[in-house]
Amino acid sequence: MKKIFFIALALAAFSQVNAQDNLATDTLWVNGVCGMCEERIENAAYIKGVKKADWTVENHQLVVVYRTDKTDLMTIQQAIADVGHDTRDIKATDEKYQQVHGCCRYREMHPH
Repeated sequence: MKKIFFIALALAAFSQVNAQDNLATDTLWVNGVCGMCEERIENAAYIKGVKKADWTVENHQLVVVYRTDKTDLMTIQQAIADVGHDTRDIKATDEKYQQVHGCCRYREMHPH
């Protein structure tokens, strides 16, 4: 019985190490203007497989740590666009953009 326990423990440890091998860190540009935007962007980025999401208003950079076997950058960007924020690769629909709070309307402030 002890042998089975140690084999199971070793397999569990191996799967944790293997999961670490699937981690990636990337930086995405995401448009926004304030702390409310930061909260919305970071919350939207926390989809299945994302371990960390940290957006900085000053440089519009979102650092994400995610499991490559669970998600990818395009899926993360789509989740962010779905709450009204443009990314480098995916623009939020006008409908989603209009749903953000008035102070968060970055297109009017900094048209691209």
